[in-house]
Amino acid sequence: MDEAEAAGRIALEAWKRGPRHGRFVELLGTHAYFKQSVLAGRASLRYALKSGILRARLPRLREFDNLGWLRAHGLHAPEPLAAGALWRAGLPRFQFLFTRAVAGAETLEEFLAGGAQREGRAKVLDELARETARMHALGFVHHDLFPRNLLVAFRQVSGGPRGSQGSARVWFLDCWAGGTSPQMRGPAYDLACLTLRGRETLAPEELGRFLEVYAAGRTARGRPVEIGKLSQKVGRERARLARRLSIPL
Repeated sequence: MDEAEAAGRIALEAWKRGPRHGRFVELLGTHAYFKQSVLAGRASLRYALKSGILRARLPRLREFDNLGWLRAHGLHAPEPLAAGALWRAGLPRFQFLFTRAVAGAETLEEFLAGGAQREGRAKVLDELARETARMHALGFVHHDLFPRNLLVAFRQVSGGPRGSQGSARVWFLDCWAGGTSPQMRGPAYDLACLTLRGRETLAPEELGRFLEVYAAGRTARGRPVEIGKLSQKVGRERARLARRLSIPL
């Protein structure tokens, strides 16, 4: 049995069970993360129309492509292993994606919940700013860059004490809604998603440092931004996003 056949069998069994969920599975000896979603009603019809008229790929298939693009351009993203969809009567009914699991990682949301004194916090925020700047300089907008959609991991220090931290690494997840230009939203929207919760996640001095490192990263890659104007754009996007999600600022 090859990887595609094994993935198809797991997906078919998941479709029979029903609701959307994600879980870790073994895929021919590979520890993988499996995402599935059942498509029904208006959602199924909407994606069928987008596929037929706009030639748009279903979200899990777009995510497979986008993860591959990010990896091909040197950014950290889980390795996409398999993706697919099941159609009936001309409508998509089910979609799925398998990615290689990232060992020793937690979501950025979980990491930041550890508080301002958590070990390695400054390393993580600097790495996040640099990698986000690099992604945007390459013309890719994530479109859903909330802390829950990023993973954080640390390299182990070779020869050091067990569990000692090396450099931080940030992994981009759930990038199905984004892609390369043209996009309806720009980099400021991504930064608004990251900072939406404000003081709940980042202290004012941390946010200031983040924008400085981000701006320096953009400049280093030939795509400079003026930090004052950027901060204003992010603030406007954050206010619009908060109103749409009914989140008080």
